[in-house]
Parts: sequence; structure tokens; C-alpha cells
Amino acid sequence: RATGPMSAQRLLIPTLRALLIAFALFEAVDIRLYAVRTYGRVIHEFDPWFNFRAAEYMVAHGWGAFQAWYDHEVWYPLGRHVGSTTYPGLQLTAWGVHSALAAVGRPASLNDVCVFLPAGFGALAAGFTGLLAWEVTRKPNAAALATAIMAIHPGHLMRSIAGGFDNESIAVAAMVSTFYLWVRALRSDASWPAALLCGVSYSYMVAAWGGYVFVLNMIGIHAAALVLVGRYSARLWRAYSLWWLVGTAGAVFGPARYLVGWQPFQSLEQLGPTAVFAALQLWQLSEVMADRRRLDATETLKLRLRLFGYAAAAAAVAVAVVLPEGFIGPMSARVRSLFIKHTKTGNPLVDSVAEHQATPPMLYWHYFHFTLFVMPLGLGTAFFGKSDAKLFLIVYTIVGFYFSAKMVRLLLLISPATSVCAAACLDSLIAFNIEALTADDQPPVEGEEEEAEQPRAISPPPQQPPQPPQ
Repeated sequence: RATGPMSAQRLLIPTLRALLIAFALFEAVDIRLYAVRTYGRVIHEFDPWFNFRAAEYMVAHGWGAFQAWYDHEVWYPLGRHVGSTTYPGLQLTAWGVHSALAAVGRPASLNDVCVFLPAGFGALAAGFTGLLAWEVTRKPNAAALATAIMAIHPGHLMRSIAGGFDNESIAVAAMVSTFYLWVRALRSDASWPAALLCGVSYSYMVAAWGGYVFVLNMIGIHAAALVLVGRYSARLWRAYSLWWLVGTAGAVFGPARYLVGWQPFQSLEQLGPTAVFAALQLWQLSEVMADRRRLDATETLKLRLRLFGYAAAAAAVAVAVVLPEGFIGPMSARVRSLFIKHTKTGNPLVDSVAEHQATPPMLYWHYFHFTLFVMPLGLGTAFFGKSDAKLFLIVYTIVGFYFSAKMVRLLLLISPATSVCAAACLDSLIAFNIEALTADDQPPVEGEEEEAEQPRAISPPPQQPPQPPQ
């Protein structure tokens, strides 16, 4: 057993790290309770009030009645069919927590559950961000720092304050957990069960918020990027296939089925990941056929081109002949606003909402503060030591910043990415300074100390040979 100062140091660092994580999770909840301490246990803002009213209806009448509920008291004079216009994950979560507390003998009012729920999920989002940082950097200090940064990140705080019972308050935690489980599934060949959990987490994300389209496309883009940079493997094929099958089934047949419908196969913004799923099946088939036929690289490439050519021709025939006209629809107005100016979406509701406008540059400092400056340095560390998880962070940060610049409300999508990048930068700086400070304290190598203590003998100057007489 190791004893002495080195043993104490080995125990001290993990203890301090655990204390930092525990304090960060505590602060993640405590800082979000400011509104409760100031104004009491109240629901604030318009959308959270509607969500609370819908949760009351679900708890009082049950899931079946909620799906069939046509609310005549909103959107006057037309009313609203709630089951097909609401992502019910938020109400289901509140109902589940309310029922669980009653089952364990700690009953709480539904109002209190809905008030405190965003604060609890804020801590969950911080914890999953730390796990994501661990998968990317494989450094425990970076994971602890990412947890602490995400816990108090203003870009996340704006949507997870206690009393703000809105979809985004639980969706960020679902998004980060999906991202973490996705990169965890790519760690090794034995990590495929994480892909199943990733599909379940994604299904919850679909039920929670319409931002699931971003999560769907992020995983699809990452998988395609891995293939393009030459990092295809059977592990990638297995993880993506399991995630896509479980996640798509959860989206089409899950709680939000009336709202999602068959969009994974019809909506233009969701067809990309479906195409990546089909492409990975063909790629894996070509790998198996090439291995069995013992083909070289050139023959494998020709086989792959033939397979993809046949598949493209079959898809073209299916779209032109088999599928009915209009089966594949255009992008939604909200998604189109991410690529064109907001005044040209054609949807007055989307165009008029302030949070759908383009993001002013000053808001980045307002919501990201110092992480905005250290984030590029942390992102730069991802380019050293290639891994699937590091490539995910690169793709996530670039794509997330593009969309955050197009719409104000999408700033919260990149809060986890900036937290991980900032943590990676701070971890590198701390490690560099510790190494620099302790470099002079290293004990000398055995044998060097004795050699340094022994004085060197002074050799006499060389004697000149005698000169012959003139």
C-alpha cells in the first residue's frame, strides 16, 4: 500500500473533484430557486401556464382523455386539439413525479411539482454535460469543470428557472443525455447497449420538445462525418442502427405520435438521418461481401459504387412511382427560417415572435460570458488525438453555432458544447501550470546527485615542446 505524501495527494485530488461536482449540482438547483425565494411557488410566463393547465387536465382525467381533449377555451374562437398540437413529455414527467411522490408517502401539490421540476432537470443537464466532457476528453478534471460551468451557464439558466414550466426546461437534459449515450456507444465494440439507451433517451426528447429535429440531425451528421474521414467501423454501424430503430419507433409510436406522425419518413428536415441509416446498411453489406470474396481496395470500391447505384435507382423509382404525390413534404416554416431571413418564412406566427429573430452578436456575451473566449481554445484541443467523441464535439459546436446565430431561442442548444469546450481549455491550462510549477521539484535521477557533488579535476595546460636552439 502506498504511503506518504504521494498517497495523500492521490486521495486529495479525487476528493476535491467529487466535492466540486457535488457543489456544482447543489448550486445548479439552488441558483434556479431564486424566483421561488423571491416571489413564492408560482408559475410564470404564458406558455408555462398553459403547460400547467394541460398537466392538471392529464392528472385529473388520464392519458386517454388528454389525447382526445379539444380545448374550447384557447385559440378563441376555433379552440385547439391538445393531443395533436402539444409535445406531452413535459406533462407526463410532471404526472410521473407527482404520482411517485404520492406513492412513497411524500405527496406534493401538482403546482409545486411543476414549479421545482425545471430546477431539478437543470442539475440533470449539468451532470450529463460532465459525462459528455469525460467521453470527449477522458480527463476527470475536465468532466468536473464542465459540470460546474453548465450548472450556472446563463444560456441554460434562461430556460430552466424554477417556475418556468416549459418544454425546454426538460428538453436540454434529454438532449445532452442523448448526446452522451451516443458517444458512449462508440467507445468500444462492447458499448452497443448504450445505443439502446440512446434510442430511449431520444424518444423522450421527441416527446418533450420540437427541438428533437436538431438532435436527430446532429447524430446523423456525425455518423456521416465519421465515414467521410475514414473512421467507419462495425461499431458505428451497430450503434447507429440500434439508435435509429429504437428512436424512430419511439418517435412514431410514442407519446407524441399524433404530433410527429410519419415525419421521419416524410419531412424533408428528417430524411437526412434516414438516408444515413440506409447508407450505413449498404456500407456494412459491402464490407461483408468484400471480406468473404477477399477483394482488394479497388474491387471493394467498385462493389460499393454498384450497391449505392442500385439503391439510388430503386429509391428514385419508389419516389416517382410507388409513393403518392405529396408524400414527402417541404421543410416547415420554422426550419426554413434558419436558412433564409425570418421575414420570408410565410408564417406570420413565426415571423412575429421576438425569439425567432436572428441573434444579435451582443447576446453571445450576455449568455456565454467568459466561455465565449476560452471555447475556441478548448475546441482546438479536440483536433489532437483523434477519436469519435472528439469529432462529435467539433461537429456539434460548428453546427450549433450556425443555427444559434439564426434564431435567438436556439442559443440554449450550444450551452453544453461551450461548457465542454471551456472545461477542456481550463483543464489544459491548469495541467500546464501545475506541470510548470512542479518541474523544479522533481528529484534528481540516481547517480546524477553524486556526480554533481564531486568536483571535477582541473587538468594542467598542455606543455609546449622545447624549441631547438637558433
